Amino acid sequence: MKINVIVAVAALLVVIGASFAAYSYEQLRRQDVLFDQNSIQLNGLRYSGYEVAVDLDGKFEPEVTGGVGSVGGGVDFYLVNDAAWNSWSTTPALRSALSTVHLNATAVSSQSIEGEFSFNPSVSTAYSAVFVNDDFPNANNSSVHASILLQYISLDYLFLMATGLVIAAIGFILLLVMIFRKIKHS
Repeated sequence: MKINVIVAVAALLVVIGASFAAYSYEQLRRQDVLFDQNSIQLNGLRYSGYEVAVDLDGKFEPEVTGGVGSVGGGVDFYLVNDAAWNSWSTTPALRSALSTVHLNATAVSSQSIEGEFSFNPSVSTAYSAVFVNDDFPNANNSSVHASILLQYISLDYLFLMATGLVIAAIGFILLLVMIFRKIKHS
C-alpha cells in the first residue's frame, strides 16, 4: 500500500475520531424532567402527593435538583422516599426526619428565590412529592409550582467519547509512524 494512502487513512481516522469524541462530549451532560407542575391547588386538602420515579440505569454522577415556589403561603414541600411513606403519613412529628427534602412554607412562598434543593440519589427509587396544607382543615388558596430534574453524565455517551478518542489516537499514531518513516528514508 502506498504511503500516501496510509497517511490519508490515518488523517481520516483522526478527523472522524475527534469529531465523534467532540459530539459525544457535547451530549455527555444530560437531564431528565422527573416532575414539572404549575398551579397545584390544595383547596382544603390535608396534602397532595405525586409520584416521582428516579431511574439511574446508565447514569453516572446523578444529582436530583429542583425548585418549589408558590403564590400565597401555608404550604410545606416534602420529597419522601416511598420506603418511608407509611411512617411519614402516620407520624406528622417525624415528617422532616423521614423526608429526603423538606422546604417549609416560608421557603416555598419566597417569590424572590424559589425554595431550591439538590441531593445525590444512591439507587433507583420512587419518591413522593408532597405538598402539605398548613391551614388544614381550612382551604388554602395558594397556587404552588414545582420542578424536579435528574442531572447526570450518560454512560452511553461517555463510552462513545472514549471510542472516538481511541480512533483518533490510532490515526494520530499511524500518522506519526508514517512521518518518522518518511524522515528515516529521506
